[in-house]
Amino acid sequence: MSEVRDPFSTWQENKTLLNAIFMKDKISKYPKHTVDDYFASLQKAQKKIEFTRDPFEIDMITDIVSEYLMDMQWNVKQDMPDNDFDAQYRFDLVARKEKRTICVLVQPEITRDVLLDIKKDIFDRKKEIPSTRILVATDIMELPYVLQKGSLSDLISDMALKYKLGMLFVEKNRDYQETWLVPSEFFNLPKPTPESDRTYHNKKYQKKEFQKREPRSNNFRRYRN
Repeated sequence: MSEVRDPFSTWQENKTLLNAIFMKDKISKYPKHTVDDYFASLQKAQKKIEFTRDPFEIDMITDIVSEYLMDMQWNVKQDMPDNDFDAQYRFDLVARKEKRTICVLVQPEITRDVLLDIKKDIFDRKKEIPSTRILVATDIMELPYVLQKGSLSDLISDMALKYKLGMLFVEKNRDYQETWLVPSEFFNLPKPTPESDRTYHNKKYQKKEFQKREPRSNNFRRYRN
């Protein structure tokens, strides 16, 4: 009996999914069981590396996502403004293909404050940009924080619904690197609950209350003089 393959595990499936974030008719056709299986595969990937490495910093995540977008045949530039937004606001990555644009904000940690800053700086200024999508890129180790039921996951779902905010999760080791896209629409389907309660026992994650954790480092500000 052949092994069941994880959803979106081929180059063509990933390319199709990335293009589909601009097409409501296509993204809505993915059945719930496929989305459930996809989240399960992300959780499985996260579990494999839960205690094996330090969290990624901004530069590492940026490089992984840049290579992913180029592999998906998008034209990618780093540390760029976008014409749809304030010219002083810089995105970590801006990818373009034909008339479509993907703007990526890299955040090593996903917190309510991070998302509220994005809402204030971007979506409170311009709520609807049909040809542009905003994606937040982070370490796959942040996945349980994103999926755990609570105020953070509620805010993510709300911003996904209102502003089509999606996410990218990344992993890299000496054998391979991988990027998982979670379109905004996937956040508004019931998601699997993380298997662990995420009470970490290693020195980097001795926190039971995820929303109360202290930031690992100061996120650089995105407005440039």
